[in-house]
Amino acid sequence: MAGFTARDIGRIESTYTSDLGKLSWTWVMKQDGRVLYRLSHINGQPERNYWRLVYQLSATERWQVGSDPSRATELLARLARERGHHIGNHR
Repeated sequence: MAGFTARDIGRIESTYTSDLGKLSWTWVMKQDGRVLYRLSHINGQPERNYWRLVYQLSATERWQVGSDPSRATELLARLARERGHHIGNHR
């Protein structure tokens, strides 16, 4: 898992493997409530793709998450699964 930056509350990686190759995405939650993701690796080779906005937390959701990385990680995992991404070590 990639490290956090000062402006990240949470960060996870998701993967998809097929006969064509292995794709990896990075998902982040920013302190302002933005949830973004991007394709980060293809067959283990780094990619530099643009971040895509997936979700914007409401003020209530931001308050509930606070600055707790474990809550942010759970929310990121749920959003990723809802969009068909496979997350390891998350329910």
